Amino acid sequence: MKVEYTGILAKPAPSLLDAVTKVKFRQDVLSAEQGLKDLIADGAVESTLEDCTLKHYFTPKDEKYGCCAYAREMLIPKGTIIIGKIHRHQHLNFISKGRATVFTEFGKKVLEAPCTFVSEVGLKRAVYAEEDTLWTTVHLTEFTGEECLTEIENEVIAPDYKALGLPTSLTNVLRLKDEEN
Repeated sequence: MKVEYTGILAKPAPSLLDAVTKVKFRQDVLSAEQGLKDLIADGAVESTLEDCTLKHYFTPKDEKYGCCAYAREMLIPKGTIIIGKIHRHQHLNFISKGRATVFTEFGKKVLEAPCTFVSEVGLKRAVYAEEDTLWTTVHLTEFTGEECLTEIENEVIAPDYKALGLPTSLTNVLRLKDEEN
């Protein structure tokens, strides 16, 4: 018996495969975030946000550069799952205590204190605290106090991937690839 294949075979270019992988993660992390919100709203799981202690630190505004440094320190209790926000800018991260498994569009990593790294633009993370973890992010901002946290969030956090021009569907990836050619 002879079997004939009538479909389309394609081997995506490495850059296209990378874009597809990133979009798939973005879809998955947004779906997981909504799923957690739904489970909390339904009472199926308990929110542990109030167990995560948060501290804010500010340097004085530097007149030469016109901004200050804002550090956001969070103690994440062991066993906590956090799905972070989408950041508009690269920024420093410090894990000074603990260990966490982190999932991003670049894959899975286990980060253990002491650890310092730079977050990429548009990155959203799913984090599982393997141990009590002290995680600090540092952002540059024009605002200089806790009374401005809403303004700071608007400055450093994107409401969605679209605000940064990042695709969230495979259709968008293929359209962008066509526009490049």
